[in-house]
Amino acid sequence: MNIFKTSKTKKTALSNDWTLITHENCSVYISIDNPNKFSIHDWDDDEMLILITEDSSVEIQTNRYDLRHKVNLLNRSITVFAEPNEEE
Repeated sequence: MNIFKTSKTKKTALSNDWTLITHENCSVYISIDNPNKFSIHDWDDDEMLILITEDSSVEIQTNRYDLRHKVNLLNRSITVFAEPNEEE
């Protein structure tokens, strides 16, 4: 099932067995200093979210003001609900 209106999703394996689900055009960057810290960027390369995965939790350090996301503890997944406008 596709959670986005117009595009496909992609899954990215993160540290500590977490999975990130985003729009197919998002990018994920790993911190040089901390292999558990990730920066998620949108299709325009704007930063949307910074998070740190731990064994039993996820710390959201910063996020864009209009960003919607969901953390599912049962399946250890983080879903970011963001996609480009259809006009773009």
